[in-house]
Amino acid sequence: MSKMYFKNVLIADTVKKTAKYQRFEKGLNVVTSHDNHVGKSSLLKSLYYTLGAEISFDTSWDKNTKLYIVTIDVDGAEYQVARFQKNFAVLKDGKIILLTNSVSKELAKKLEEIFSFSIYLPGKNSKKVELTPPALSYMPYYIDQDTGWKELYSSFLNLDQYKKPDRIKSLYYHLQIYTKDTVQKMAVRDEYKKAIERLKTTENEIRITYQALNAEVQNLIEVDSVEAFEERMTIPKEQISELVESIGKVRNEIQEIESLIHQNEHQLQVIQEYKKIKKDKQDTPQVLTSCPKCGYNFEQELYDIVRANYNISNEEYMLQQIQYVIDSLKEKLDAREQYYIDLSQQLKQIECAFDEEQDSYSVYLRQKGLKESLESFSKRLKDNIFEQHEKDAEIKKINSELRKLPNKKEIEEKYIAYVRLNIMGLGAWDASYEGKIKLLKPIKAQGSLISKIILAQYIGLFQTMDYFKCDAMRFPFVIDSPRGNEASDASSKDILEMIEKLESLEQIILATVDYDKFETDKSKVANLTKLDNPRHLLNESDYANHEDIIRDIYEVLQTIK
Repeated sequence: MSKMYFKNVLIADTVKKTAKYQRFEKGLNVVTSHDNHVGKSSLLKSLYYTLGAEISFDTSWDKNTKLYIVTIDVDGAEYQVARFQKNFAVLKDGKIILLTNSVSKELAKKLEEIFSFSIYLPGKNSKKVELTPPALSYMPYYIDQDTGWKELYSSFLNLDQYKKPDRIKSLYYHLQIYTKDTVQKMAVRDEYKKAIERLKTTENEIRITYQALNAEVQNLIEVDSVEAFEERMTIPKEQISELVESIGKVRNEIQEIESLIHQNEHQLQVIQEYKKIKKDKQDTPQVLTSCPKCGYNFEQELYDIVRANYNISNEEYMLQQIQYVIDSLKEKLDAREQYYIDLSQQLKQIECAFDEEQDSYSVYLRQKGLKESLESFSKRLKDNIFEQHEKDAEIKKINSELRKLPNKKEIEEKYIAYVRLNIMGLGAWDASYEGKIKLLKPIKAQGSLISKIILAQYIGLFQTMDYFKCDAMRFPFVIDSPRGNEASDASSKDILEMIEKLESLEQIILATVDYDKFETDKSKVANLTKLDNPRHLLNESDYANHEDIIRDIYEVLQTIK
């Protein structure tokens, strides 16, 4: 397991010529005072700020006039990192190994080499997996006094170039679920999925065009020359002639059937009128009936005609028979009309291929062009489907490789168990938290409990890393005590006691007021620093003692353009 710790920090005001030099040790370091506003927070903020993170300083602290130099130990090797505004210098054994004003590229890359650890995430806009700024590597190792106790992992600024769900997934690197290779594979898989969606859209468009061209080509004569085309054109001419003749016959049949239907409907109407007259004659014999078409008044005469023509006295039976004839004729009419439509469509299709107004050469070129287009779209369709199969195979291959990673579910369960116990140990458990503890979805609390809930989740992460023997880089845990969020001295003591019990971290740096009131584990001796000069963290004496290195580093940083 790789470990890093801060050996010292030097902060110098290049305008006022004042400075603060602070030494740190492995293990527990406590910066304390009896009052606030003595510079505890500024001292702690300076540590990860010098290493490339962006942090919100107090308004009275002008970070732009300050030169910051931290000395760190990484697995026994000593490095110095200096920062002035946006300029950085990295030194090893007193020799400069990097000068840059690029945090996200050059500084991040150099620190990746030094720490053998880094975070790779997809950019919010580019979607490409990229090396993130160093702050994301330090994210679970720093709690800022102003922002860190309000929301979990919220102590650093300017990380909006990554989506919030992706930022918190950086925890998977510390748990060794993710590596650079892993995230790259997942990004490639996501790109393959998006590519398949685009290919499917294109496939659908190609199919529509292909089907339209194919229908058009079906109406054309496939030949290899104009002469062959002219020879083959005799076939559609004969077909057209035959179809025209057939269409004429069917049209005549339709007219005959329509005439028969009309006759029978007229007969049906006559019988219905006769039936009415017969009934009326029985009831009121003297009532005359008027013909609805010509106005002719008839009574006995119509009755006699119907009896003479149909020679039947059962009018109801006659009505049924005529209606049956009419229905049969209509069915036959529907069939012949449909046949007429089919023949007309066939004729239209052949006429599309044979147009006497066009010369043979023009028609030949048209059919050749359509055929070539059809072949082109057919090839594009095959290539499209083949590419989809290839990308789908790659997705399956990546998924198979990702399944070999540490079991997320097992890690999540262990993390939940630790956080649950930590909250209970701090006396902050609430039944509403049950089932809501998740590694990537921090639980939230309000009021005086929020500090305990946040700390319980930080500690739970470290405990999970220990349980699974994760050998990713362990950074110093820097904790700036919350500003007025604790309800009692007992609550502060509970928090300090849990922090002191951390054994797996190389270094803990804690800032708090009146630490001597809350000391709990006398066997664990802290490297104690007491500050007592309000608003005067920097002094002339420290500047004089380190003036040479301040001047040398400042001059070097000033050369960066």
